[in-house]
Order: sequence, then C-alpha cells, then structure tokens
Amino acid sequence: MSVMQTDGPTTVAGATVVEARALHRLVVGIVRDVVRVGTDDVSVQLADRRGDLQVSVVVPVVRGRQGDDTVSGRADAVRDAVVGGLRDLAARRVGAVDVRFHGVRRELQRRVT
Repeated sequence: MSVMQTDGPTTVAGATVVEARALHRLVVGIVRDVVRVGTDDVSVQLADRRGDLQVSVVVPVVRGRQGDDTVSGRADAVRDAVVGGLRDLAARRVGAVDVRFHGVRRELQRRVT
C-alpha cells in the first residue's frame, strides 16, 4: 500500500481497484460515443497482453454521417478514443485495439423543433 499526496488538506492511505466489468463498460461507452450507436450494437472483449490491455471491438458501419470519412478512418478514431480514454480515465495502458465492422446501421436524422 502506498500513500500519495493529494491536493486536499489530508493524506489518506488506500487503494483504487478498477474491476474488469468496469473497464468493459467504460470501453463500451467510449466506443458508443465515437461510433454513435446504441450499447447493444457494441461488442467488446478485453484480454491481457504482456501487462497491457488488448481490446477487441465489433461495431456496425454507420451510414448517413456528416462528412465522407472512410471505414479505416473510423477505425482509427475508435482506436484513438479507446487508448486515450483508458489512459486518462482508468490509468491503463493499451497494447492493441482490434476493430471489426459487422453490419450496417443508418444514422437517424433528428429534427429540431
């Protein structure tokens, strides 16, 4: 156990544990926000790869987006978001992110009234 000085007035000993289920839900949320689909359309698997996380993601291709980004560009955006999100929010190092596209979804156009 280690003691870490915080910005607050007191120092408290303790440990922070992020369970596998929390990491899984975190990655699902990150991917959902990037791809703009529901959580039911996102599949994530986590594995240990020599101390780093290996993340496998399966999502649909979303049609009807603004801009004409490529599928490989979308995969890069997912990778960047997963690596950055796990680093910033869970202090985890990601060794690999595999992105697989399965199926197609049409992005719904919403009207603002």
